[in-house]
Amino acid sequence: MVLLCTEDIVAKKGSIRQPGSIATVERTVQDVDTHLPGPFMQEEDPIGRKAFSGAVWRKFSLDGVPPQGTVLIRWVRTDRVELIREVELEILHRQLYVGDVVMRGPGSTESGVVINVNSRCSLQPMGTATVKSNGKSLMSLSTFDDSTDLVRVSKQLPHLLDVPVAELLYEESPAEDDMIVYKGWLGKVLSMSCHLSLRLTDNSVVEVDEEVVELLSQAPELPRIGDVVKTKKANLRTGVWKFGRYNANVPPVGTVVSSRPVSIEVGWVSERLVGSIEHHEPPNVLERDEFESDHFKVYDRSRKPAASMDVPTVSNSEIEITMGLRVRFRDLAGAAVKYDGASTVGKIERIPRQDTLGYDMNVFEVSSVSATVSIQWQDLSITTEPSIALIPDTAIDDEHAAWPGEAAHTLASSKVDGLSRADRVGIIQSVKASERMAVIRWCPDASVAYTQPDTITEDGDVAEMIEAVVATATGDTAEVSLYDLDAAAELNVRRGDVVLLDSGDVYRNLSRGPSDVCWLGEVVDTRLDGLLLIRLGLSDEVRDIALQREHVHVVIRSDGTDVLDDGGEDDTDEEDSDWDMDTDSDGDDAEEVTDEEEAVYQDENGDPMDIDEAENEDWESDEGGVDVDTDIPEGDLPPAVPLTVTINGPDASNGVHSIQAHDTHPTKPASSNDPPSYLILSTPIPVSHNFATQPSTSNPATTKRIGKEHRILSSPDALPQGVYVRSWDSRLDLFRVLFIGPLGTPYASAPFIIDFYLPTDYPHAPPQAHFHSWSGESGLGGTGGVNPNLYETGKICLSLLGTWESGAKTEGWNSSKSTLLQVIVSILGLVLVPEPYFNEAGYEPLAGQEGSKRPSALYNERTFLRASGFVIGAIAALRARSPAALLPGMQDLQEELRWLYLKHAGPRLLDSVIERVEGILDRSQSGEGEVDGSAVMSKGATIPLNRIATRLRSLTES
Repeated sequence: MVLLCTEDIVAKKGSIRQPGSIATVERTVQDVDTHLPGPFMQEEDPIGRKAFSGAVWRKFSLDGVPPQGTVLIRWVRTDRVELIREVELEILHRQLYVGDVVMRGPGSTESGVVINVNSRCSLQPMGTATVKSNGKSLMSLSTFDDSTDLVRVSKQLPHLLDVPVAELLYEESPAEDDMIVYKGWLGKVLSMSCHLSLRLTDNSVVEVDEEVVELLSQAPELPRIGDVVKTKKANLRTGVWKFGRYNANVPPVGTVVSSRPVSIEVGWVSERLVGSIEHHEPPNVLERDEFESDHFKVYDRSRKPAASMDVPTVSNSEIEITMGLRVRFRDLAGAAVKYDGASTVGKIERIPRQDTLGYDMNVFEVSSVSATVSIQWQDLSITTEPSIALIPDTAIDDEHAAWPGEAAHTLASSKVDGLSRADRVGIIQSVKASERMAVIRWCPDASVAYTQPDTITEDGDVAEMIEAVVATATGDTAEVSLYDLDAAAELNVRRGDVVLLDSGDVYRNLSRGPSDVCWLGEVVDTRLDGLLLIRLGLSDEVRDIALQREHVHVVIRSDGTDVLDDGGEDDTDEEDSDWDMDTDSDGDDAEEVTDEEEAVYQDENGDPMDIDEAENEDWESDEGGVDVDTDIPEGDLPPAVPLTVTINGPDASNGVHSIQAHDTHPTKPASSNDPPSYLILSTPIPVSHNFATQPSTSNPATTKRIGKEHRILSSPDALPQGVYVRSWDSRLDLFRVLFIGPLGTPYASAPFIIDFYLPTDYPHAPPQAHFHSWSGESGLGGTGGVNPNLYETGKICLSLLGTWESGAKTEGWNSSKSTLLQVIVSILGLVLVPEPYFNEAGYEPLAGQEGSKRPSALYNERTFLRASGFVIGAIAALRARSPAALLPGMQDLQEELRWLYLKHAGPRLLDSVIERVEGILDRSQSGEGEVDGSAVMSKGATIPLNRIATRLRSLTES
């Protein structure tokens, strides 16, 4: 069965030719970007469903994730949505675009870039409809509902079949989403206001505002040429009459024969960068005298050079074709000759203008679409395949993926003039995806440098400023591990990207006059010598020119990023968030759904307690600690394999949750010589503590609650093994916690340190936390974050910390029940997990799917390299035996780390890390087993892993 993807065109099996059987896929399990909670809130009508249990339906109604084996579709004709099983559908068309990254299937190791799309379609010609009140006919492309009492379809001509989209153009121009140029500015059409000319049954034509007409068909779009519409007689009376005049006896029903824009709303993207620059931004709404002037041009991306050569790697755009689109033939006379009825593709019944008062009614509606695409694969081969045989690559966010023609630099770098400069820069020639290896040709004159300003983006990533000159690849080639390269987004473009010329010298050589728009183009090839082939599609003469990357500036990316949006916010009103999910559920099987389980409290003897007594801060157990509920919220992150923590569900007898820690850490069982898991220090607060300068509290209630947190943490066996908590007698609101990565995960035996602060309004506000992320030694340990929830900037995404919206109230911080211990155990059991790939926001439903196995394995591979870098960094700092050499966060934990990794009396974790690395190398290099990212790794991963092993061994000898 073909895997269905978002935006696929589908039909119910066995009903393709029946009206109303066509639908568009809107949500799938694997497309996490579509998983918006509360899908009912986004629809006016109830969501259709059949044969789904109440429990399954309720879960979907909350999280918006389609159950396994189902998709959410929208019927084209009725605009209604339905949750339906995939086995009931068959795919008709999958729209792919130039620049898309695709795979052959969910388990594929290799991906490729779409370089050309060849679409074909079926077209419905103009037919006729009969007005019921007077029996007269109107031209029509509309499809009418049986409930329409004004008109009926009287004649439909046979469809034209297998028409190449390259022969077609849009019905009208400009249209919404078109790119336009006006007085040196590039913009995007956001909306248009039009006047429509209506041809009535008496052959008169009147122009009215589009706002006063109503479609008679079921199409949800605005009226287009060929649509039959109705209005009120008063609107006809006040309209502008082109032919004939108002007649009260003529029904106010007519065919749209012309659409004339009267104003165009534009979102301006950028001004030109070279030539005569008009710095004053044009108005957001252009009037007729402006968009009908010579300064206004519509960017037709389907234009080609006159002497275009058939080069397989050069991309050629078509118009964006969709079902229901209205189109015309570029060459109607030639099409009439080609489609003359002599073959099975059909015949064009050409409509002469003299029969339609001079209006061109040779308009067609797309009734079906199919496409074949040309793909350049990572190994540089090119194939042509049906679009429905390919799926979008789900791992394009892989930090170490690369494709031919991309610029990349080595991770190894040198510090020069305060900047980090890459040792070498080159152009990817080919990639062996299964081995994570690439062939690269070096660019001798290239230079790439990074600097890190004090800027953090909204998602927590450091905004690195990049200086780059790539030039051309004329040097030697080398086979390099992908883990030793970074194909940085700042260096690269994609096919289909819209760019502005950024070189005055190049512009002056190209320009053929002040009106020649040769400062704007589209990337049509990323050549292996490093040059970009840019198509000047709005130039007086369309040309393809080869330019260095430094000479262009990307303004609109083909993947949709950086494209101007409407700036609108979610339409859902805040008061609608607590919607009643039972409104679309069946009453028979509906069960009560609550946001939070009612807490059940017991004393030390197991007897029930009153809630007021239980939540009294002064109640303590016999051991002096506080008997608290330390549940882990089960929805914060994907549940981990219970290597560290077992989260027991509600006991059948009392409904109380419990948590049990297991000894699955590489540390020895506690002895009298071991460092304590909890300790209050009398030393000064380390300056490296991220919250050292935050104010302490003087609030008695907050102070009392902080004391409660310390009693909980100091309780016997409260802390799981592998966790060491430190605080200071001068600041009991500050904590520093060392986590040792659990066995069975890519974090095994690696140290991770987090600073905590209980703010002055604690516990009404959750703890604040900062993760100490260490960059590692150059050339070791890969690059990027070590976990989707642990940012390089120190931010930690966790519902309990209030830094992640999980969508369920029970998963957030609860001032009366949540504790710091709960946060610590959650990090250990829900963040440092065997498959951290599924910690990515929204990725939990992907666990267990075939298409997620390889991305998860590759993420584990990279994570293991990064975690090994943490081990090396910590031990190298300890070996230096200088306080200044300690990495941020190690202060006041250095002796614990020394005992854990180096001392013979301790567990000697360094030895076990080396043994683990060597075991992975032996299995991987012998070809033993399938690459899983844990026990066996790819060839590309073993190259830096060998360097890691050598560095670790050198630390044992220090």
